[in-house]
Amino acid sequence: MKYAVSVMDTSRTKEIENNGLKIIDLLKDFSLSLGQITDFDNPRGIVFHDLESATELYSTSPLPAYTSRDLIHITPLVKTWKDLFLSPTKDIDVKKATEYYMSLDLTDIATIAGHELTHQSEFFHDDFDGIDYENTWFEEGMCFYIPRKLIMPEYKFNEIMEVESQLIDVYKNKYGEYSLNQFGESGENASENEIYSAAFYDYWRSTKVIRTLVEGYFNHRISDLIKCYREWVTLDSNPLLQTFFIKKLNLTENQAKGMWFKI
Repeated sequence: MKYAVSVMDTSRTKEIENNGLKIIDLLKDFSLSLGQITDFDNPRGIVFHDLESATELYSTSPLPAYTSRDLIHITPLVKTWKDLFLSPTKDIDVKKATEYYMSLDLTDIATIAGHELTHQSEFFHDDFDGIDYENTWFEEGMCFYIPRKLIMPEYKFNEIMEVESQLIDVYKNKYGEYSLNQFGESGENASENEIYSAAFYDYWRSTKVIRTLVEGYFNHRISDLIKCYREWVTLDSNPLLQTFFIKKLNLTENQAKGMWFKI
C-alpha cells in the first residue's frame, strides 16, 4: 500500500513512519482475511499523521482516523490514542478500561485503520440517503467488529469488548438508551469535556450489537449476517434495518430492547 507522512511536529516524523509501516504490515494480512468475506475497494493509499495534522490541517474531526478522497488518514502514535481512549475514563471508576487503554499497542491502532478499510466493503448499501442514516449503526458496528475479530488474538478481542460493555453500563445513565437508529444523538449536544465519551458511546453500542447478532444468531458466521443484511437491502419497502432483524429473527420485546432496537 502506498503511504505518505504528514506532520506539523517534525520531531515525530520518523516515529510516525516506523509505526505506520508496522500498521501496513498488519493491514496486509487483514486485507486477505477481509477478502475472504467480501469484495472491497482498495484505497489509493494511507496518510500517517500526528494529531494536529489529522484533526486541524486535513480535517476538523476530533478523531484522527477517517477516509477522504480514497485515502485513509490516521495517526499511528500509540500515546495519542491512549490519551483519546483514556479521556472517557477520567471521572469514572472502571479499572478494567483504564488498564486496557494504558496498555494500548499497535494492534489496536491497526484495527482502527482496518475499520476505515472495512467501510469500503461492497456489501454495504451504496447511497447515504435517509434510509442509510437511520441504519448507520450497522455499518459502524461491522467496521469495528470485523477488524477486531480478524486482527486481534481472541483474548484481546474479548478484553476490549468487555471494556466497552462496562463503559456502556456507566454512560447509559448519562446518555440514555435511545434506539440505535438515532446513532450519534449523544454527541449532538456534548460539551467539550464529553466529546470523546459522547462520540464513542454509539460506536460501543453498535459493535456490541453486531457481536450479539454474529455470535448469538448467526452461528459466529459474519458472512451469514452479511447475507441477511443484503436480503434487507433488496427489499422494496426498506423498513428500518432493526425492524427487519426483529421480524427475521423473531426477537422478543426484551431481546429487541437489549439490542437498543426500536419496537
